[in-house]
Parts: sequence; C-alpha cells; structure tokens
Amino acid sequence: MGIYTRLTSFLPKQSCVLCGEQSTFCVCSKCESSLNIINHRCLSCATQLSNDLHFCGECLTHAPNFSRAYALYQYEGSCAILIKKFKFDHQLCIGDFFAHKLQEKYQKIVAEFGGYDAIIPLPLARGRIQERGYNQTHELLRVIAKRSNILVDQKSVTRIKATRALSTLNLEERKCEIQNAFRAQAMSYKKVLLVDDVMTTGSSLNELARVVLKAGVRSCDVLTLARA
Repeated sequence: MGIYTRLTSFLPKQSCVLCGEQSTFCVCSKCESSLNIINHRCLSCATQLSNDLHFCGECLTHAPNFSRAYALYQYEGSCAILIKKFKFDHQLCIGDFFAHKLQEKYQKIVAEFGGYDAIIPLPLARGRIQERGYNQTHELLRVIAKRSNILVDQKSVTRIKATRALSTLNLEERKCEIQNAFRAQAMSYKKVLLVDDVMTTGSSLNELARVVLKAGVRSCDVLTLARA
C-alpha cells in the first residue's frame, strides 16, 4: 500500500471529479477501481497483448528506438476522461492524483529492473505551454522528483518545432510531423527514462528516443501514465 493511500484518514473530504460523491481525493476509490490496468503488454512498446507472446508483431518487425515501455493504465473510459480534464480543463488536482500513482509505478520499475541516471519528460512547444499554463508531464513527475533520488532533466532536450495536434493525424502523418521536433545537448547518461502522459502510436517518444541516443545516451526506456 502506497503512502498516498495510507494518508487518506488524515485528509479532508472533497468531491470526486467523476461521480461527485464525497471522497478523500479528487478521484474516489470506486472510480479509481474503474481505471483499467493491463498487466499483459508488449515488453517493447506496452501495447495490450491478447496472446502469450512477449512482443507485438510491430515491434518484432520494426523495433522502436527505446528499449522498453511501461504504462500504468489503458487510455479509455474514466482514464481518458480524467486525463482530458487534467490537460485541457486545468484540473491540477487530477494531475496530483496521477502523480502519486505514477510514483508508485516508478518505484516498482526501479525495484525490479534497476534505476536510471535521469528522467527526461517529453518537451512541449512553448506555444502549447502558454496555452495550457503548464507542461502536464512536468506535473506528473512532481512526486517522483520530490521522493526519489533522481534527476528530472528538463533542460537537455528542447522542442524546436511546433507540431500540429498529433491526435488528428494517422501513423505516417504523425511520424512526418514529429520528425526533427527535438534538439538535445550532448549527454553522458548511460540509461534514461523518457516520460509522457499518453502513448498512442509512440511516434513522439520514438523520435525523442532517437534524439537522446544520438546525443550520447546509451539506452532509454519509456514510462507513460496511459497507453492507447
């Protein structure tokens, strides 16, 4: 049981953003239980698998630039609603809720597979940050940054291309749109963790992985809050 859960008896009640019922946090325990956690995923890209294989067909034929991907939830139903409220409706309490859950996932990954030299959040274009008021991935990493002895590197990689909304594009269009969108300084990290809120096709994170590997990083994994 995470510390976030153990603190519930000491915190004042509020309303769940999904059902409106009284809750210790902005998401009640009943609505939290509706968030779909998929345990059987492709070890390479974290897509849901329906068979006993460890890798999906796409990764077996075209492996991504990152070594391994982890996702906490499936991007559907209540999870999709919460993430959209967090990103577009400025409901930072949802970001705080997810940040604690992501920190618990991060701890499990490190305990099982070892640590990282740094965490690199996917950079947003400056215009997108001004529009939203914050980078949602930075918000998701606040608890990890506070409780873990890990550098969250927000400076080594910058976004140099303002892309169209990738959600409106197909796979090939996404790949073309995100190409050369990032610039990285020379880095000496051996192993880094790339973090974003949602992975759909993986185009953005794959391009980010390509750039950081070219900048000197030896290997990188990916962690997202949700996988579509």
